[in-house]
Parts: sequence; structure tokens; C-alpha cells
Amino acid sequence: MKSATALVLALGAMGCTDVWAGNIARDVAAGLKSIDTYRGTTKEVGIDDAPVERSVVYAKPYRVRVETTTPGPHQGELFSFDGNTTTLYYPQLMFAVRIRGAHPPTDAEALHHIERLTKTDLNAYTFQLQSENARVAGQPALDWVVRPAVRAPYRMVHRVWNHAGTTLPLKMQFTGTNGAPWYSFEFTALKFGAPVDAAEFTPTLPRNTVVFDWDLDATPISLDEARATMNFPVQLPTRLPKGHEVRAIVPSEHCLPMIAVAMDHDGSQLLLIESRAAPTGTPLGISIPLGDTTATLSFLGSFTSLTWQREGTQLTLTGNLDFPAMIDIAASVK
Repeated sequence: MKSATALVLALGAMGCTDVWAGNIARDVAAGLKSIDTYRGTTKEVGIDDAPVERSVVYAKPYRVRVETTTPGPHQGELFSFDGNTTTLYYPQLMFAVRIRGAHPPTDAEALHHIERLTKTDLNAYTFQLQSENARVAGQPALDWVVRPAVRAPYRMVHRVWNHAGTTLPLKMQFTGTNGAPWYSFEFTALKFGAPVDAAEFTPTLPRNTVVFDWDLDATPISLDEARATMNFPVQLPTRLPKGHEVRAIVPSEHCLPMIAVAMDHDGSQLLLIESRAAPTGTPLGISIPLGDTTATLSFLGSFTSLTWQREGTQLTLTGNLDFPAMIDIAASVK
């Protein structure tokens, strides 16, 4: 299986991209679907002054909990998804965001999403297998060096270690254009098949937490209504990947004017949250230029998030697309 995967990637990088992307996507989807549960700890370098450690719990299908455990101002920050509701909790601010109606993709949608990402990668990078016998956090891994095939923003040399049995990324190291380390992620401990309680994915928040709630299944409002009723400049992307479009604008259930803009497509998830700009704590992440402002880029499992302010509006874009695409979408928001 390892050698077959290596051959598919090598041939896919040379040509016949659509055919090989489909083969690879089916391999990846089957591998990830074979995971019932896991528990682990991760370490990230490049998102704060010191390495950041997090605990990660996963259970099929798509339920996940990621909590920052590093002592300091971000300890206890939480991202969780229980199959319907996404929760983000910031204990130092006593603040949380809860988004209901965040439905996971079907198996077919997940396969289509992986296939689109694979096509993008095969066109953007070349792949070189370094080792079929690597180990990360005690797990067997395939070690790849990935190089940009064409020069483009945020397409950079990186090294990826995938779990040999499931393809789960166990470790990643990105090198900036100046040759210096840019970002790294790795599991430092990982156990598949670990016992998991469903309640872990639906956190109980302290009673004095300010919670902003959305229900993406609620009746949406029009763009004109959003612009008339929100007390901040409503902004939308002008560049979206093929198939994506604004499908719903949903106001928050909280008394403060806030909207969530849903732009999902066939397993590829994209959500833009907007509110009036206000002084807030800086989230963990990488500072990147975004037009005339600066955004914070954060990685949460298979999701990427960008947070920034422009023209009196606080914006947070979250999705499971590749991060160069996410940055391009964010830069187009006007």
C-alpha cells in the first residue's frame, strides 16, 4: 500500500491529474474513515513566542475537541464540534461563540472535497517520498518532502509525515521563502481507539460566560437587510473558489448585531462571521499581511481560520480549504 501510494503521487505530479487525484482521494477518504477514535497531544511552533501544546480528542464521524493546555494567557481556549454545534471558548475573556446547524459532510461530499484538495496539491506541488519507515509519536509514518511546482503566494516548501495506515497528518514543517522555519505542527502523543465520552464534544460553559449563538438552519436574511440592520459595514468576498457562493446570511441570536455568512459547497466548508470592530484579545496564530491590514492565521485540525478588522468590521473566516486559498478569499473581502 505504501509503495502504491508513492507511485500514484509520483505519476499524478507528472500528468493525468484528474485520474490520479480520484485514486488518491479514495485512498485518503477510506483511511480517514477507518479511524473510530483517537486521543493525542500536539505541539505547534510559529503561532506564539513559545511552543503551544494542545490536547486533541476525535470520534467518528467528525466530532473533535481541541484545547490549549500550555500555561499562560491562552490556556483553556477550546474548539469543539459535536456533529451539529461548533463551539469556540475563550476563558480569559469569558466569551464563547456557538454555531448550531453546522452539519458534517456526507461520505460522498467528503470524498469530493478531498478530491478537489488533491487536484490543487498535484498541480501546485511536487512530492518526494523520503521514507516509508518513519515514526511520529510512536506511530508508523510516510515522510514526504513537498516543493512548489510554481511560484505563488504562500506556496512553500514543507515536509509532511502521514500515518501509514490512515493518512492522518502526524507532523508538518513549513519553510518560509527566506529559508527560515515558518510553522510546524506535530503529535507528541497519539493513541487510536481510545475511550471517548460524547459529552466531551459539547462543553458546559460557566454561567457567567457571554455566548454569541447562531443557528445556520434559521431563516436567512437578504444582503440588503443585513446592510440595513447591522451597525457595521457588511463585507463579502469578491473571489470564491468554483462552486462556492453566498448561500445564507444568518443574524446572531444575541442582542448585538452580528451575522454569519455561509458559503459551503459539496463538502468544502466556508463561513464568514462579521460584527462591529472592538478591542479584543489577539488570538493564537501567525500574523500575515492582508491588503492594508494584518490578519491572524490559525490552524484547528482540518480547519483554517483568519481573523482581522477592516473599515469598522471585525471579520473571521473559517473553512476546510487549503490555507493559501483561504488567505486569497480573505484578501478579497470588501
